[in-house]
Parts: sequence; C-alpha cells; structure tokens
Amino acid sequence: MITIKEIAEQAGLSIGTVDRVLHGRGRVSKETEQKIKSIIKKTGYRTNIHARNLSMQTTHNFGVIMPFPRQDGGYWEILRKGIDQAEGELTSFNVHNSYFFFDKYSESSFLKAGREAIEKRMAGLLIAPVLLDACPSFVKSIPPDVPYVYVDSTIPGTNPLAAIGQDSFQSGVCGAKLMRMLVGERGGTVAVLRMLPNDFHINERVWGFSSFFSDDPSFTVHVFDVDGGADDREFAEGVKTIDSSIERCGGYFVTNAETHRVAKALNGTRNDVKRVIGYDCIEENLRLLREGSIDFIISQNTREQGYAGINTLFRHVVLKESYAAEMRMPIGIVMAENCSYYQ
Repeated sequence: MITIKEIAEQAGLSIGTVDRVLHGRGRVSKETEQKIKSIIKKTGYRTNIHARNLSMQTTHNFGVIMPFPRQDGGYWEILRKGIDQAEGELTSFNVHNSYFFFDKYSESSFLKAGREAIEKRMAGLLIAPVLLDACPSFVKSIPPDVPYVYVDSTIPGTNPLAAIGQDSFQSGVCGAKLMRMLVGERGGTVAVLRMLPNDFHINERVWGFSSFFSDDPSFTVHVFDVDGGADDREFAEGVKTIDSSIERCGGYFVTNAETHRVAKALNGTRNDVKRVIGYDCIEENLRLLREGSIDFIISQNTREQGYAGINTLFRHVVLKESYAAEMRMPIGIVMAENCSYYQ
C-alpha cells in the first residue's frame, strides 16, 4: 500500500502538507488539496487509523547531537534549519526535537552531549559523527532500542538506522576535476588543506582528490593538516606558511566550510595564481565566491540532510515504514553565476 511519504513525493510536497489534507487540519490551497486528493483516489490510499491514533497519543522526542551552530562559519546552523523545518511539518504527529550541542574540537564535550541525550531517553537520535575517535565508543553506549541516524558523515564499523550525506570520495574526485580545469592540462602543484579534526568524510575527500591525480605525473599534490579551531590570526599564519613552502602553488582544495578563511589568508601572498575550491554554502563563502576570491564551492545540501534525518526517524519510529539505509546527497557545484540559488 502506498505511504504518506510516497504521496508527498508524487505530489512534490512535504509530508506535513499531505497530512493536513488527509485530516482536514491547517490551511492548504485548493489547487494543492485537489492535487493530493487526486493521487489518493488514484492510488487507493487508506489511513491506518490504529497507527494514527497511537501516534497522536504519544509524544515522540528525537535528540539531535550536533556541533554548536556557530562553528565552521555557521555551517551547522544550515543543518539546524532543515531539522527545524521537519519538526514544524510533523507537529501534528507530536514530533519534537531536543538539541544537545557540543564543541566539535572537544571529545569530552561530544561525550557529555551524548550522555545527556541518553539520560533524557529520546525516542531516536540524529547524530553528526564528526569526531572519528570519540564517536564509536559513544555509539556502543546507546540503548539497543534507540535508533540513531547519521548526518554529514559516518563512522565505519557502526550500525546506524541510516546514514545521510554525500559520497565524500566522489566529491573529492569532483574537486580534483575542477582543479585540473582551473590549473590547466599542463599541470603543476596543488595543495590539499585537510581540516582538523579530520573526521571520516574529510579523509575520504582527501583520498578522492589525491587518487584522481595519482596517475598524472604532470600534477603534484601536497596534503597539509590545518587546525580549524585556531583563531583567525594563527589560522592565517599557518596558511601563509604553507603557501610560502610551495613553489608556485596552482590551487588549494579546502576540505570543509573554512574555505573563506583560507581565501582571506591567501590574499596578498606571493603566488600569482590562487585557485581555491572548497565546501559549503555558508554566507561568507558565497560572498567571496561572488567576489572571485573562491572559484568553486561544493554543496553538500546540508539543510536537506537535516530535514531527511528527522523524517527518517519519523518514518521508522512513528509510521513503522521502510526507509533507505543510505541516502546520498547530490554533489552540487556552485560558482558565482549560480550561487544566488544556494542562499
């Protein structure tokens, strides 16, 4: 039998909108209402009254374990917007989110946030597993009856209900192809700035980028570790030191949202050509993209990840429906000419 989720997909609308039409609650345009009712009639959808009544009698609290929204230039605020949007659309099902923020540069902060989430006895957990060393031990402490979903990255050897994010290796390959286009077929030297702490998807990006050039002798790839938690002055000095150590570096591949900090640090350095490719459509990255200090940004569809994460928990916990164990986000290539569509 067709599900509410499938009706929403066919209609190109949200689950919350379909639910409002099904139960006559909330304001929906006549056109939207007729569109949904037409699909319902065509597919023979029938509401599961028993499941519906149970869901309305129970409050479903989902815990979100993620870095402070302000970190990484506001990257995590984008994720939170998607999470909040999903919660807003599912309020009729008594779905609520509780946030447990942590400092992404502190393992103890992450573990503290995780303990608090478990103590609150959440119905499910949405986790951003950005600390590669600390996350596996925490996951082992999650009660067996509490489902958890990963967003942004993943942790090998663990068993989440679902993992939502980009194919990090392929996005690294994509970055390498863009770099070759910028630098030119004659080749040259390019640098990869691996941002610390380097979680699994950061390492996968580095691997994908480096692998692309592994059989091309015209390109030399240098990988440098950079502390993303350093203050602006220390961070800029570190980038400038790297730049001065490479003879005529043709371009920089930045492995996370700190792209804008790298672009600013490179301004005024000795190399004539400073091609910069990085990640994430935060405000400052888009500003420098428009100005020409950044050449390309790779979008992870961050807001959609947060939205999909809560909906996956909802489908599993509330609707008892099937779900995709792995959800790959598109690899979006953002440039000055199309960046207005990513704001």
